[in-house]
Amino acid sequence: MKNYTNSIVNICLLIAALSTFVSCKKDDKDVASPVNPNETELVTTVKLIIKPVSNTAAEMYASYRDLDGDGGNAPIIDTIRLDANTEYHVQVLVLDETKNPVDTTSKEIEAEKDEHQFFYSKIGTYELTTNYLDFDDNNVPVGLSMNIQTGSAFVQKTNKLQVVLKHQPGLKPITGNGNASLGETDLEVNFPILVK
Repeated sequence: MKNYTNSIVNICLLIAALSTFVSCKKDDKDVASPVNPNETELVTTVKLIIKPVSNTAAEMYASYRDLDGDGGNAPIIDTIRLDANTEYHVQVLVLDETKNPVDTTSKEIEAEKDEHQFFYSKIGTYELTTNYLDFDDNNVPVGLSMNIQTGSAFVQKTNKLQVVLKHQPGLKPITGNGNASLGETDLEVNFPILVK
């Protein structure tokens, strides 16, 4: 009888041990890969839609396009051509053309405006001012929409307008005009610029 009781106890222990191992088995198919909510956007194309404030029907474009990304073929960058002493409205369109249909990344930037800001800088010596027209919920600039005021004409072909998009989740200031040194750079384009 003692052997029979020991056998039953051993069988119960074996079943308990096996069920523990089976229930603790890791199933890789059920483990979800964590999604990074702050992933930087893929940008293949930046299109500046430029209209003189005095004649919004006269629309022109300047584009940056790099479909194969870093390292492949050189990007195609248009020259911005503006008239002297003129104010322009500029709308920035950001695209990911690796997707079908094309993904308008500008919509994501607008939806996450408290985490993004465009910064515009002059490279070279020329007269040009920029004025933000769109703002996040804290009244800090976003930069998808702006006005540009040109100054005198120039002939230097080395002048550029630098466009930088920063992704700043949890870092974007809640007051002022923003801080270009914070966050990740989603895009940086140096557009050649001519003012005649």
